[in-house]
Amino acid sequence: MAHILLVEDDSDIMRINQNFLEKEGYTVHCADSVQQAAFLLEECVPDLVLLDVMLPDGDGMDFCKILRQKTQAPVIFLTARDENDDVIKGFRSGGDDYITKPYDLNVLKARIEAQLRRNAKPEAQHPRIELPDLTIDLFAGTAELDGNQSSLPQRELQILYLLASRIGARISYHEIYETIYGCDVEDSKNTIRVNISRLKKHLAMDDMSTYEITATADGEYVLRRVIF
Repeated sequence: MAHILLVEDDSDIMRINQNFLEKEGYTVHCADSVQQAAFLLEECVPDLVLLDVMLPDGDGMDFCKILRQKTQAPVIFLTARDENDDVIKGFRSGGDDYITKPYDLNVLKARIEAQLRRNAKPEAQHPRIELPDLTIDLFAGTAELDGNQSSLPQRELQILYLLASRIGARISYHEIYETIYGCDVEDSKNTIRVNISRLKKHLAMDDMSTYEITATADGEYVLRRVIF
């Protein structure tokens, strides 16, 4: 089931929405501020974002513009502001839908389902890669290297999957970023460098591993099998 990032500073509304959505089978990640939401975006890739407009440390519409640099997941604004100018501003900032408080939870559910249907991507034809001593399973969210299985954050898993699908080939950080995030930004080189560093640490990919990820001076990455 889909992962939802719920950004809401009202603790009662957050609790009610979280309980309702989890009963519907969704995985809900909660943040009560812009800062916490930005942190969660580094840890998970949501399939949809429920975003309050008025937050204690910033405006949700301004945050949506930043969010769009990280993900193309649908954004539904939750707000008590229902003036036409506010609605228009919400769509122009990158939002996909707008729900005015108070709202019926079943209406919220229907709006979420509609956005997820519109944003649905075809399932990967090969969600699992099996190489000698390396197995990557996108559905399970795991990678097994040299007999040791690890659960990986989604972005790291997607990077590993991309590199393994073209093992031995050089892939630029631009291509990796665009494939994983759906866009390219100025700081993409550093983002990919950090993600690959974390990936190697999570897999304990050291001098004794049967695979290595190396980088070129031009910012290209390649996954190779090490022959001892």
